[in-house]
Amino acid sequence: MKNVNFKITENAQFQIKDAIKWRAHNECEQIARDKIKSTITDFQTQLKTFPECGKACQYFDVPEYREIVKGDYRFVYEICQTDNNFDIYILIFCHVKMDYETLLKQSIYF
Repeated sequence: MKNVNFKITENAQFQIKDAIKWRAHNECEQIARDKIKSTITDFQTQLKTFPECGKACQYFDVPEYREIVKGDYRFVYEICQTDNNFDIYILIFCHVKMDYETLLKQSIYF
């Protein structure tokens, strides 16, 4: 059985908060928060079942950096595997229309 652990980096936490603020312009903040939280939960549920299901991130040459689109949002993450343990670090959380290559370059991890 696989053990999957998630860590949302500080950078991704800021991006999640920004996404909630942006959505709150068109719907109440609680609804915006719930929708973003649901998207994150869907991402985690998928990776708990299939930790290696995302596609390789096009801006990296190493397979540990992957991406998945859930709804209107893109997750860029690093997957570290030791035996049956998977540690997943969410690096970028952004709307699919955003230029995430620039977000990656601005990230403190790169």
